Amino acid sequence: MDQRTSRGVLGILYCGLLSGLGSGCGSSADHSPTGMLPANNEVAGWVRVGTPTVISNDTDLYNQIDGGAPKYIDRGWVGSAYAEYSQDGISMQVAIHDMGSDANAQSLFSYELPASNQPIQGNSNSVLDTGLPAAYASESILGRFVIEVSIDARSDASLAAIEAFIIEILNRNAWAAQS
Repeated sequence: MDQRTSRGVLGILYCGLLSGLGSGCGSSADHSPTGMLPANNEVAGWVRVGTPTVISNDTDLYNQIDGGAPKYIDRGWVGSAYAEYSQDGISMQVAIHDMGSDANAQSLFSYELPASNQPIQGNSNSVLDTGLPAAYASESILGRFVIEVSIDARSDASLAAIEAFIIEILNRNAWAAQS
């Protein structure tokens, strides 16, 4: 391995380590759940509340989602990033899960598919749960990643916001489908 190749491999390993710690490398090619999260104001004025929570072991996942961890772990879960965004007193929660493979992501997506759903902009890999009485939630897959977004309001404006958020995440992270 020549010196240039060594530096490239070390750079990739270093970036991967930082991504696993939630720091990322500032590159659009950050193939981690944290790297997929939108920055402040990237989606129509939504601002991140606090620092994302990065989860990379089973115990922390159990602590994060109290009882829901097995459905992820049993399907090959690798790691997750959780973030909350806010705009005009409304909160939006985002969870991005690295499931290790496209097949694992598809398995979780199929398992969690709500009975009452509609595709977001005709994309069958991204659906909105229309059965919730006071909120909206969505589930999407992009390559090996499962993206869950929920908003704590149910109105035309919140529907437009969650759809815009999902579309932005999917469009800006299209590379994830090839990773």
